[in-house]
Amino acid sequence: MAENIVLSGNLTEIRFPTLLMSLYRERETGILTLTGNTYRKTLYIEDGNIVFATSDDPDDRLGECLLRRNMITIQAYLDSAEQIRPGRRQGEILVDMAALSTEDLVEGLSQQLYDIIFSVFRMKSGTYTLTLTSFSTLDMVTLSVDTPLLVFKGMERLETWSQINTVVGPPSSRVKSVASVPSFLADMDLSPDQEHVLSLCKPGMAISNVLEASYMPQFQTYRLLWIFLTLGLLEREGPAAGEDTLRAAEDPESLLEQYNDIYAFIHRHLAALPDSAPALRQILEETRAAHPNLGRDQEDLAEYGRLDIDKILWDLRTFPEAERISCLQAFLEELLYALMHLGDLRLAPEERSSIHAYILRQTRSGAETGP
Repeated sequence: MAENIVLSGNLTEIRFPTLLMSLYRERETGILTLTGNTYRKTLYIEDGNIVFATSDDPDDRLGECLLRRNMITIQAYLDSAEQIRPGRRQGEILVDMAALSTEDLVEGLSQQLYDIIFSVFRMKSGTYTLTLTSFSTLDMVTLSVDTPLLVFKGMERLETWSQINTVVGPPSSRVKSVASVPSFLADMDLSPDQEHVLSLCKPGMAISNVLEASYMPQFQTYRLLWIFLTLGLLEREGPAAGEDTLRAAEDPESLLEQYNDIYAFIHRHLAALPDSAPALRQILEETRAAHPNLGRDQEDLAEYGRLDIDKILWDLRTFPEAERISCLQAFLEELLYALMHLGDLRLAPEERSSIHAYILRQTRSGAETGP
């Protein structure tokens, strides 16, 4: 890394989450200063990850942070504030007053850093200056969290439709999973509903179809797509009439085989449960209710954990050719989600972990192999 190179720009030209992910991918080290209309906030970045933060906003001070979290009383806050002097910090004063334990002080300092970082996500305008330089962390209470997780959590707090819509685009737009899934995905602890949306996009799908198949409210789904695009988990896809999409649409049989392999893996775990067959039949009926033209006469799912491919392909003939792959994908994903949910409710933790790990391997590699 070249030392003391200074880069600057405007937050209306590059959004803060996009800027952070760029620094993360390049594994940059430096000091990022963001200046808004009133306050200035500074992030210390080491190898692409934020390790420390400062702010001149009074509401970002440690005492205010502790007060918001009910870690100290208002009287303790007021008494300690009166004793602040050069070289005498409020946190130390609170510990000396026995108003705060040393352990709680360390926790409070970490939460203060999170508050400052997440507050920057709300900045719609302002400027940034990045100085690429090394720095000492000797006197810092540092964070140890990967940037993608901070970006995910920070963007989840935003409700700025104008930003979301600008990036995601209209419902007619198409998105798909990237060919090489970033390794940080395994550490993101997505909820089942969030995993469901990401899986829907794996082969490429119109956003309108994602909205229809998602179990989340439409605004939350749109925001999640914005987050996935920013993190580089999704990318834009050409229109459905494109050559690659047509080739995929002409081969729904391969898609069915891929999902059948996963269904069979889950079925092997569920089969030992009491009354598993009725539960599986109920799942199929509920999925068919959302997709009434698919999934008829599929007793093989309850008995063997596999759909009858010939019957599904026959049902698909009633769909417009351009919509077949996306409609099939939505049906298969909803069925997969329901099976996973049943497993999460009734299987032992180690079996649940085995299922989730298997599905994650399939998502990462694109190879539909056995366990």
